This record gives sequence, structure tokens and C-alpha cells, in this order.
Amino acid sequence: MSTQQWDDARLDRLANSIESLTNRVDSIAIATENNNRLIESNARAIQGLGNRVDSIAIATENNNRLIESNARVIQSLANVAAEAREERQQILQVIAQHQEEIRGLQTENRRILDILLNQRDRGDNPTA
Repeated sequence: MSTQQWDDARLDRLANSIESLTNRVDSIAIATENNNRLIESNARAIQGLGNRVDSIAIATENNNRLIESNARVIQSLANVAAEAREERQQILQVIAQHQEEIRGLQTENRRILDILLNQRDRGDNPTA
């Protein structure tokens, strides 16, 4: 085995190397700690995003129920409107029939009035 002598210059280089390695280990430890903090921060952010996704899913479900409810209301209103149109049409038909009957009565009244006026003018009035 050979024995090397450790002179001051060599010891200084060894000390510098050890100090350099220590600094690198310290830098790695600091970087590791920073990375751990970033990982924790990212985990919290991911958890927050997960919570937001859950909230959005709940809101979406509520919106879907509201949309379905609105669709049922709109369908009901459309049905009522169709029934109202049908009823209106039936009422208009009844009104048209009544108008025809009124015209017929008006015509009959005019004839009776003409007959009475003609009788009066001729002196055939049996009540006079």
C-alpha cells in the first residue's frame, strides 16, 4: 500500500470539494423542499378543481332538472293553447250559426213588418 502525503494544497482541494458537495447537497435539499411545497400546492389546487367539478356537476344536474321541468310546462302550455284554439273554433261556429239564425229572424221580421205596413196602408188593419 502506498502512502500518500496530504499536503496543505491537497487538503485544501479536498476541503473545497467537500464544501462544494455540501453546497450541492444543500441546494438539492432546498430544491427538494421547494418541490415538496409545489407538490402540496398542486395537490390543493387539484383538490379545489375537483371540488369545482363536483359543484359544476351538481349545478348541471339541477339545470337538467329545471330544463325538464320547463319542457313539461311548455308542453302543458302548448296543449292548453291547442285546446283553447279548438274551443275558440267551436265558439266561432256557434256564433256563425246564431248569426245565420238572427239574419233569418231579421228577414222574417221585415216580411211581417212589410205585411203589417201594407195592411195599414190599404186599410186592412183588423185591429184598427
